[in-house]
Amino acid sequence: MDKRISLRIDKIVEETSSVKTFCFSSPIDALPGQFIMLSDLRTGEKPFSISSSDSNGFSVTVKALGPFSSGMFAFKTGDFLSIRGPFGKPFDLRKGSILIAGGGVGVPPLFFLARELKKAGTEVVFINGAKNSDELIFKDLINELGINQIIMTDDGSSGKKGNAAEGLLNTLNESDFDAVYVAGPEGMLKKIADIKTDTYMELLIERYMKCAVGICGQCAVDPSGIRVCVEGPVFNQNMIRKLTEFGVYKRDAAGRKKYFEKAFSK
Repeated sequence: MDKRISLRIDKIVEETSSVKTFCFSSPIDALPGQFIMLSDLRTGEKPFSISSSDSNGFSVTVKALGPFSSGMFAFKTGDFLSIRGPFGKPFDLRKGSILIAGGGVGVPPLFFLARELKKAGTEVVFINGAKNSDELIFKDLINELGINQIIMTDDGSSGKKGNAAEGLLNTLNESDFDAVYVAGPEGMLKKIADIKTDTYMELLIERYMKCAVGICGQCAVDPSGIRVCVEGPVFNQNMIRKLTEFGVYKRDAAGRKKYFEKAFSK
C-alpha cells in the first residue's frame, strides 16, 4: 500500500515508562520483519517495525528516543495517525528448531515472528534482552505463546545476567538450531553477525528512510548500495558481513555519516 491512509488509534499499551504500543483495528497485509511509514500529520514521518498483524488489525511499538517518537506519546486513544505500508523484505520463515534473540525495541517485531512460527508448529526459543527488569518488553506476551523464553538483563535484575548477544552465543553452544533471527541495537547486531556459525541467520537492521520504496537512495548502505527499505530491512548474516558501514556509522537526513557515538534518533 503506497498510498497514505489515516487511522484512528484504538488502543495504547504502556509497555515501560519509555515504550508504548499503538494498536489499530484496520488490518494490513503485513509479514514479520516488515515496517510502515508513520506520520503524526504535523512534523513528518518515520519508519517503524510492525509488532503484530492479523485479521483484527496491527500494532507498532515505539520507544521515545528523539523529537518525533517522543511527540507520539502525546497522542491518545481516538486520535489519528497516518501510515503508508507495509514495506520491506520480511523474515524468511524456516522450519525446524528456531532461535530468536531480541534486545530492547528489537523484541516487538520478533514477537510477531515468533507468533507466526508458533502457528506453523515450529519449535522456538526466544531470548529477550534488556538493560534491566523495568525495560523488559513483551515478557508476558511471549510466555503466552507457550515457547521457551530466556530473559537476559545487563544488571541481572531479571533472568540471567548479561545481554542478548551473550545469551544467544551461550544457547548456540548448548544446542543446535536450524535458523537464528535477531533484532535490536546495532552494536548488539554487529557482535552477533560476527559470530562464526554455520547456522542460517537473519538480522533486522535500521537506517534513515524517506521514501520507503527505493527511489531516493537515502537508506542505501556502503559499499553495496543496497537499499534497506527494499532489499531489507531483513538481511542474512553473509550479506551483513559485506556491509562495511554496519556497526560503524549511519547517515542522517542530509546523508552525512553519523558514527554510533553520535548516531541520530527518531
